[in-house]
Amino acid sequence: MIQSAQTVLQDLQKGIYAPIYFLQGEEVYYIDAITQYIEEKLLTPAEKTFNLTITYGKECNMATLLTQARCFPMAAALQVVIVKEAQEMADLKNTTGQSLLLHYLQHPQPTTLLVFAHKYKTIDGRSNFGKTLSKQNALVTAKKLYDQQLPTFIKSFVKDLELSITEPAVCLVEGYIGNDLTRITNELHKLRINLTPGSTITDQMVETYIGLHKPFNVFELQKAIMQKDYPKSYQIIRVCASSTKEHAALPILTILYNLFSKLLVLHQTKETVPTKMAGQIDIHPYFIQGYLDAVQNYTLSQTMQNITHLHQADLQLKGVNAHISDDQIMKELIFKLMHH
Repeated sequence: MIQSAQTVLQDLQKGIYAPIYFLQGEEVYYIDAITQYIEEKLLTPAEKTFNLTITYGKECNMATLLTQARCFPMAAALQVVIVKEAQEMADLKNTTGQSLLLHYLQHPQPTTLLVFAHKYKTIDGRSNFGKTLSKQNALVTAKKLYDQQLPTFIKSFVKDLELSITEPAVCLVEGYIGNDLTRITNELHKLRINLTPGSTITDQMVETYIGLHKPFNVFELQKAIMQKDYPKSYQIIRVCASSTKEHAALPILTILYNLFSKLLVLHQTKETVPTKMAGQIDIHPYFIQGYLDAVQNYTLSQTMQNITHLHQADLQLKGVNAHISDDQIMKELIFKLMHH
């Protein structure tokens, strides 16, 4: 059955098991959470010695894997077989391996939990293989959360930590980290160490324990530009340029374009109530003061000119009249935004 990650975790906690768990998709947090629960919670330490098998996709083939899956547990009610990095398993990509697994799917060993942690990629749900996977087994497709889903996730996770969190703090966590659920949970776990059960996470705590150690991200770059802090902006863009895999230039450009588009709206609005102004530019009221300060730092003329600079940089990054590297384009852009 196609199930959500939350449903699968709840069933596992209730002792409701499926013979096969196929965990796939972009959001590795949920794949890791289910895999870790099965690996750590379903067997006692003594039972794990003979009944827990962990292998990796590059290292195993389907025939050997299914031979192990068909074995009976030793002195335990269950045997657990986990394939980590299953997307690297060659047999999942060819008809021979898929045929072997399809045959096993029809007659799975009831005392075995077979887990495929298939990260980043998904099996074609329209294929016979994909359709069969979804029938009697737990098929989870973990998708990246949308931005509007992040606050609910953060609050729910904090509640599980026996803490609470203020709305501004939620906004800051989202702003510093984005929608990387693994990083969000890791940072909140570390913050939890400094708090007692029942405590409330505030925006000041997030600044201290999370923001302080995350100085080089796009959120901080935007903040530095809003404050017209050229040295810090240049320092951040240098770090971003040295790690283009994590900080590609075009997405950064999009965020900066959105920033100055919001400033343009604020320059032209007749609204004077900060909360209503925040609604006009679709941000949380907690952040409106920073935008109002930025309006003082950039005149209407400068704001419009900066939108032009961003458009020109966009063309250069896409290859139009580009005679310099992407990182040099971004460094020149940062200078223009604050000095022209």
